[in-house]
Amino acid sequence: MNKPNNLLKLDVEDQLAWDPQVDMTRIVVSADAGKITLTGAVPSLYQVTRAGDDAMLVGGVKMLDNQLLVGLLGNAITDAQIAAAGIDALNGDSFVPKGAVAVDVRDGWVTLGGEVRHHYQRLAAEHAVGKVDGVLGIDNGIALTDAPIPSDVADRIKNAFQRAAIINDSQIEVSNVGHTVYLDGNADSWVARQAAEDTAWNAPGVTMVVDRLQVA
Repeated sequence: MNKPNNLLKLDVEDQLAWDPQVDMTRIVVSADAGKITLTGAVPSLYQVTRAGDDAMLVGGVKMLDNQLLVGLLGNAITDAQIAAAGIDALNGDSFVPKGAVAVDVRDGWVTLGGEVRHHYQRLAAEHAVGKVDGVLGIDNGIALTDAPIPSDVADRIKNAFQRAAIINDSQIEVSNVGHTVYLDGNADSWVARQAAEDTAWNAPGVTMVVDRLQVA
């Protein structure tokens, strides 16, 4: 049963207001048969992603159209200032190896380069720089170092799914070709789908995860 549009809209607005890391003063929420559309502006790219994640946590949300823009208040920030702040953010993140990630900024768009050992370190770098004011977008070009991949990596991932309460009721098929893992089937929720993808990334030797899951 679909939640009425007005109730779904209010629930999403309440969820955004509940999150202290999201400034929703310039966010407009609309709902249409389970589809949520976010429009307006927030101070940082991090808040664009965070607001979308918050919306997807609300029961009854089936689809998200996140049209939020990064809109700064006050003076413009130069590319050099963004780059310097990005380096500071990386150096202040304990998950990112010092000096492993390079930052290049052109017209507010950040390109991350370099090489790290783990996917979570690549995500941590993007997350840290995404919080910098003035960042309009991020191209995460950080590479993963080559590491051996177990021959039974698909079975290891399936076992990890079975151990996770949020995933184990989902019907997910796991396969791999070399270092690339493929996820097919159905997940019970958007949260379960993201958890499954994160779990697959944690497997040793994986350099790419192709998520083809549908949310039941």
